[in-house]
This record gives sequence, C-alpha cells and structure tokens, in this order.
Amino acid sequence: MKKYLQVFSGGFSNLEVDIEKLKEKLLKIMKIKKIDGIIIGWNENKELYRELKDFLRPYKTKLYFWFPVFSELSYYKKFNKVLDYKEEEIENFSFQEGENFEFYCPNTIENMQNIEKIFDEKFSDYEIDGVFLDKIRYPAFSNGGKAVFSCFCPACIKKMKEKGIDVEKLKIYIEESFGKLGNNPLEIEKYENFRYKFKNKEMDQYFQFKNDSITEKVNELIDFFKGKGLEVGLDTYASDISYLFGQDIIRLSQKADFIKPMYYRRTYAPAGIPFEIQTFKEMYNKEAGEFLLNIIGEKDLKNNIGKEQMIEEVKYLSENLENIFLGIDFNKKENIALSDKEYIKEVFDILEEGNSKGIVLSWDLMSIPEEHLKIFLEREEKCD
Repeated sequence: MKKYLQVFSGGFSNLEVDIEKLKEKLLKIMKIKKIDGIIIGWNENKELYRELKDFLRPYKTKLYFWFPVFSELSYYKKFNKVLDYKEEEIENFSFQEGENFEFYCPNTIENMQNIEKIFDEKFSDYEIDGVFLDKIRYPAFSNGGKAVFSCFCPACIKKMKEKGIDVEKLKIYIEESFGKLGNNPLEIEKYENFRYKFKNKEMDQYFQFKNDSITEKVNELIDFFKGKGLEVGLDTYASDISYLFGQDIIRLSQKADFIKPMYYRRTYAPAGIPFEIQTFKEMYNKEAGEFLLNIIGEKDLKNNIGKEQMIEEVKYLSENLENIFLGIDFNKKENIALSDKEYIKEVFDILEEGNSKGIVLSWDLMSIPEEHLKIFLEREEKCD
C-alpha cells in the first residue's frame, strides 16, 4: 500500500511550519516505514522545498507542491470569481489564515492563463517531483447560501447554451427547489458509480456541464504540468459526493498520476462529510440530508457515512480505478478535526477489508497526534 504524508506549510505569505521540527517528525516515521511521497504547501518558500528535497533524497521519497487551483490564487493576480444562479458573487468561507475558499470560474480563459503564469513565475524552479492540485471544483454546500449552484458567469452561460441547456428554465427550477418541502428537493433519480442522475432535464444537464468543465480544465492543467516533467496528483471530495461539485473521480483518474479522495468522516469544515451533509440540510431540510445519505447507500447514519458504506466505496475504487489513495483526517484540530484512536483503528480495518491501494495521512502532519502516528506505524503492515 502506498503511503503519503500531507503537510500544510501555511498560506502563500505566512510560513507556519518549522523545517527542523518537520524533519524531526519525518525522521521518526521514515526510520520505520517507507513513505512514497510528501505533499506540502502552499507557502511560497523555495528554500523550504530545496532543504526538504535534500532531506528526502536518501529515502527516495517524492516531493509534491500542494497547489490550490480554482481558489486562493488572488493573492498574486486578479481572477474572475464564480457567480451563483442569480449571477452574484458567492461569499468566501474563511477557514484559517491563508485559506479563504473563494472560487474562480474554470471556464474563463484569463483564469486558466493566470494559473499557469503564477506557477511559471513563482514555483517553476522549485525542487519538486510533482504537483498536488487542490480546489479543483466548484463551491460546495459548505460555502453557504446557494453557492453550490454556480457558475453562471457570461462564459459559463454561453457554454451551457452551446450544450443545449435552457439556462432560464434552469434558474427557475433551482429557485423553486428551495420551496420544496419533501426529502428530495433536487429530484435525484439515481445514484450509481459515484454519479447522480436528476429527474429534471435542465438540472441533469447542469451537473453534467459542471463535471465536463472541471474534467476538461483539470486535464489541460495536467498536460501543462506533465509538459514540465512533473507528476500530478489531485485532491477531491469523497467519491460519493464529489460529482455534486464537478469532480467526476472516474474521469479525473484517467489522466492523473494519483487521486486523494478526502474521506474526512471526523472533520467539521469544508470537505468533511458530516459538515457537508449538515450544510446541505441547512440549505434545504433535515430530511433532504438523510435522503442524500440514503441514496448513496448509507443505511444507518443520518449525518455521515459509516464503516460498512465506506468499505463498499473503497472496494469499488480499488477494483475499478488506478492509484486512488484515500485521504484520511489523521490530524486533530480543536472544534474542526475530531479524530481519535478508535477512529484511526477503524480506518485501517476499512482499508484492509476494502483492499485500498494507498493512504494519505491528512491534512497536516504537524497536527497529527503521536498516538495516531503510533497506530499507523504499528497497524499499517496489515494493509500491505
């Protein structure tokens, strides 16, 4: 089983990691376990990567620059933000310093050009083996309000119309969905292989459009980075909800070197499964959130996916896709990441039974308690 460690070094302007303490923690782990890759970002600090690469070289461990794509980059350049179905900018979700969860439209040519220019100007001379692309999606439920129904900027509206979508009908349908009292306001008709089918024609076309857009633009970026001799990993939401935000994991896996679906079942922040379900309930109603879990396949829990459901999903990923390395919320952060020893032990039961091909200890190594690392170092052998 492949093993990766993820480190949050801070926002572009604020370094939050001490390189000596990081190397000390890595050394304890790498004396015992072969680590295939370190994902670290996204503080702008060339020297940090040079020093870390020198440290990792004897271990043949690859180094990846964690690079947010359709978010956070306005620190460097002006971007066209996504617009909701009322053609208004969405609110940012401030999670921590250096991360604001604003989102940029993938279909705006200037945005794509800016992403490539920023990398070329700021990071192209870093000593790295690859890039790890984050924020490759549209806003999620956790962005609040009606942000998930984006983007309706001029570029997106033009492309939607070219694909035969009646945009005005779609807008009316979205608006009317907020007045529905039942448990299925989006009229989800079917869920299969991590994809959703909607009863309403315009809504079904719309979600296909979002996934087409992200897949197309991420593939362009993969070509850009691979043209520089870099490997490309992708960060996605958990496979069971990622389609709703434009991340068709099956299609994205066809070109990426690896994907890390974030199976964060103890995280109460963006990408945390219980957090996303809760914010979906707040957007509609309690029954709607429970219906969403039910159609995914969760039979017992009403605010999360349980052990058996995750095993089924991991099995599917292992049997049908290549290089899917499960992102697990190993770190502990007050009121945000609430993992504990029993949860970590259960995760390894799931990985073992699901025959997982890899794991990413997420999302910040420096916030992972020693007791969690101890379980990883002792228990992980059973998954090899």
